Amino acid sequence: MFPWTLPVFCLSSWIQRWYTIKGEKYTFRDLDELYQTAEDLPDVGREDVYAHHTEEDEWEKVPYRDSLWTDDLRATGVVSSNDDFYNVIQYGEILDTVGDAAERHGLGVKGEVSVSPTAHKMSTKLDFDQQVYANQDDPIDLGLKIRSGHSGFHALKYDIGAERQVCSNGMMAFISDLHFEQTHGEPFQPGKAYNAVDAVVESPAEIEHRLAEAQNLELLNQDEALLVLMDTGVDRYLEQPVPDLLNALHSEVDDPENPTLWETYNAGTRALTHYTRDVPEYDLDQGFESLSQLLENGASEIPDPENLGKEAVSRRSQQLVEQDGVEPYWEDEVETLRELRQQHELQI
Repeated sequence: MFPWTLPVFCLSSWIQRWYTIKGEKYTFRDLDELYQTAEDLPDVGREDVYAHHTEEDEWEKVPYRDSLWTDDLRATGVVSSNDDFYNVIQYGEILDTVGDAAERHGLGVKGEVSVSPTAHKMSTKLDFDQQVYANQDDPIDLGLKIRSGHSGFHALKYDIGAERQVCSNGMMAFISDLHFEQTHGEPFQPGKAYNAVDAVVESPAEIEHRLAEAQNLELLNQDEALLVLMDTGVDRYLEQPVPDLLNALHSEVDDPENPTLWETYNAGTRALTHYTRDVPEYDLDQGFESLSQLLENGASEIPDPENLGKEAVSRRSQQLVEQDGVEPYWEDEVETLRELRQQHELQI
């Protein structure tokens, strides 16, 4: 590992593998490079786990646990030794299967894979040569977001992934019908990978309808939009949460007195895409997934902005009242919350 980023080029292809203090990043520009990346990703195997008694200097095997090691000798997790509870799912097998699904649809692909330093987390961004439009001037490239891990705590998840061309904002997980998942309690199920690619490819009309709906639903004002964004938890990924989100809202919202769900969501994705530093992709995924609640209520429907605003205002008001040492986000926040509570007819 090096304290700087070092690109290494494979002589047999244009695949790039980047080594950083945050882990590894592999990039590919077509299906051939995707398949080569699948081969290059670290494989993981099971080994024994031993307990050590310090005073007696005794070692004893723990029969019900296995340690997981990469083929380049990185310890990546400790899991149940019983295949009924934990199955190793290789990152390369996931990517290879998704590539085959894309190839069957005749899709061009490009993308990247991020792997944590111990290889216990993996995040893949796969872009298809397929577009939808939020409106005439807002084209969006569609793809797939894949997440998995080897620590015993991460399921294998497939979600819609997208990127707005006008600003390169990332998007993911905003339609639950396009979510597929399996746990490590079962062997790798290729069918879910095929289903995930099929679902994204076959759903442009549904995606465009969802985004059009979000442009017609409004929060009370930009202050409430900021509170809604903070309520999603995206602030934990930002060095200066309030200034960063205010800057993003300024860039995305046309009318501060009537911010739409679509504009508010875009402000959040702008902040995560452009205002974060040294946050690896596999950690940012949770932030993007949290933001998806602005476009998805869990029942594959768009949320009610009144409920989103009311809940964010109520939670923030209670936080300021009930928790010691909580500082206001801005100087007049308490007065702003009072006005918003009155509009929502909330009692605190």
